[in-house]
Amino acid sequence: MVALLTAGLAGCGSVSERTEAAFTSPGKYNLYTCEDIERQALSIRARQTELEQVMNRASQGAGGDFVNAIAYRGEYAQGRSELAELAKAKSDKQCAVDSKFSSGRAVF
Repeated sequence: MVALLTAGLAGCGSVSERTEAAFTSPGKYNLYTCEDIERQALSIRARQTELEQVMNRASQGAGGDFVNAIAYRGEYAQGRSELAELAKAKSDKQCAVDSKFSSGRAVF
């Protein structure tokens, strides 16, 4: 029984990576300005870092991989999907590239 449960959960990581795009609707950020896109991306990156730290701590304990698969992987995959969609929106809007020489304004 335990082997079956372990084998079933082992596939969860690969499934979440393949279906990552299913967490975000295409064009979700089309109405955002470049500043809004950057603000949202910063917020999601901060949450991703927080989730990575929690997942690392959880994986050190007994049953940590199970906890990660149940509690954190879905939100982590959603964040990755959101960041990909934000990057696409940033590219579509031709937002300024992060640089000390850029003004942060969009080029239309």
